[in-house]
Amino acid sequence: MFEMFPDFWTPVLPAREVGEKPVPVELAGERLVLFRNQSGDISALSDRCPHRSAALSLGRVTEEGCLECPYHGWRFDGGGNCTHVPFNDAKAVNLSRLSAAGFPARILAGFVWVFTGKGEPPELQIPDSLRFPEAKYCIHQEIWNTHWSRVIEANLDFVHLPFVHRNSFGNIAQASLESGDILDFKIEHTEERIEVFTPYPNVPPSFALEWRQPNQVVVKFDDMGLPVRREHFFAIPINERQTRCAMILQMAEGMDAQAQEFAAQEFIKPLVEDRVVIESQSGEIPAMSEECHVTTDKPTLLFRRWYHRRFSRQTALV
Repeated sequence: MFEMFPDFWTPVLPAREVGEKPVPVELAGERLVLFRNQSGDISALSDRCPHRSAALSLGRVTEEGCLECPYHGWRFDGGGNCTHVPFNDAKAVNLSRLSAAGFPARILAGFVWVFTGKGEPPELQIPDSLRFPEAKYCIHQEIWNTHWSRVIEANLDFVHLPFVHRNSFGNIAQASLESGDILDFKIEHTEERIEVFTPYPNVPPSFALEWRQPNQVVVKFDDMGLPVRREHFFAIPINERQTRCAMILQMAEGMDAQAQEFAAQEFIKPLVEDRVVIESQSGEIPAMSEECHVTTDKPTLLFRRWYHRRFSRQTALV
């Protein structure tokens, strides 16, 4: 499973969307079902009963916290283990051979996170700015008709600001554009992360974009005096053609819920501008030879190289 996005922790849905009933969700082309037990813990299983492939999301959660298939009543615990098969002698049924596929799940910063690999998952690596109580965050999500790799690339790109965002925050780049500045990027990078600092001289030098493997970009507003300290943007693959774009905004101290919501709306508006352009692009980011590149593309080319090494069938062309 998860051939297009294997062996990663990723947020999937806001935890508030998973209530008493099981919730279906598509992740990287695979159908999952999320459900809560009586303690409020959330589990993730393949949305397919191993018996006759019925959607488990059409079932119910029992008093014991198991998910019951809507077709024949087979029950599965949070790890996918089959716990009950009605109308059969329990001694004659080998329940260990009747398991549904299960995936490790965590609740963090208001989101359900799922690991898309097999076996014991690695530790979930997150920035410290996602370790605050849930009340410190505002969450927004929307579905775009594009490949997730295109979304990450756009979020690592300072150069599009005065064009795509000319009617919003892109004015921070206007002076450099009008002066004909040659942009000089300060970039720090490893295999797991890329941090790009602002090339615009009229912006605090701490303003930065940080990609964290595989599908997160942290926008750092730390010293800019804004109501949002950091924006955590996730491009969550639904399938090859759709991406769930999720923002977890870490709000400044001392803001009540109403002030947080008002401030968050200002940071959501630029998504509309990005979406129009990104949805006009076709498919995943292509091999290097298929598009033109210039010096100011260095941050996005670093991501492209990682992406094609890790995912693409076109690696030989890179």
